Amino acid sequence: MSRSPEHEALSLAAHWFARLGATPGDATLQRQWQAWHDEHPLHQWAWQRVGLLQSQLGNAKGALGYQVLDRAGRSVAGTGRRALLKSLMLGAGIGALGWAGYRQAPVLLADLRTGTGERLTWQLDDGSTLVLNTASAVDIAYTAQTRLIVVREGEIFVSTAKDARPFIVRSAQGAMQALGTRFSVRQMEGFTQLSVFEHAVAVRPQAAGSEQRVIDSGQAVSFNTLALFDSRPLDPSADAWINGRLVIDGWRLDRLIGELQRYRSGYLGCAPDVAHLRISGSFPLDNIDLALSAVTRSLPVKAERYTGFWTRLIAENAPA
Repeated sequence: MSRSPEHEALSLAAHWFARLGATPGDATLQRQWQAWHDEHPLHQWAWQRVGLLQSQLGNAKGALGYQVLDRAGRSVAGTGRRALLKSLMLGAGIGALGWAGYRQAPVLLADLRTGTGERLTWQLDDGSTLVLNTASAVDIAYTAQTRLIVVREGEIFVSTAKDARPFIVRSAQGAMQALGTRFSVRQMEGFTQLSVFEHAVAVRPQAAGSEQRVIDSGQAVSFNTLALFDSRPLDPSADAWINGRLVIDGWRLDRLIGELQRYRSGYLGCAPDVAHLRISGSFPLDNIDLALSAVTRSLPVKAERYTGFWTRLIAENAPA
């Protein structure tokens, strides 16, 4: 696929920025850049955009910032516009302004995505294993200094491999650093949920001045941008979704239905008069109809259906 003129201009601007920064006293190079800059208004636009992005690389100052831009210019030729954005804004770590802008980018640009009802297991370059749950999206930014996974939406499970570089998962509310571990991260509405299955994870909310806390194996915690909430014992079956099961003990019916809804397109709900009913069991996530059949066999409820995209559980004795 051919690149757009804007795409080409951004790639060249990244190259020029890196070369000029690496050899600031080269008069010949300066003249060559000026000729390129003045050649076309599109070049001037691209130079301005790269300059703005460089100003947002809060932790990529000096030579490191130029290296990030140079890598961006080279990678964009093979992987497209997303690579330029990611290399500039994730490659060396960014300030709050840059991160906020990146978080607003469409989830469709994410490196790895799953649709509703899908799961994906991915082997990372360092040998770590990443599993995406239903309707999830992540970006992956490995550099010589760090291993970074950005959770855009949904839920992931990580089993880290040994590597000298820190392994960091970032959500909308903060950052989590693995301390040789197996853990899961779920992006909720307004908060992040962390579950640690092995070793420990260090957590720091996004707000400036927030304290870091280490969450040990067998513990789970939720946090927003300002603070961590109290940790709690981990449900030992919390990772059963990796194998396509939902294992619960004494859940309210409305909670169960809300969880099953994540794995099914369309509407799935229950009537208010049966929402309080309690249920335990193991339910398949790859066949929600089968899961609902198990529910109707266990509780005095029945399924009310209108087409394949609208299902509600109602009392067994409710009129049809």
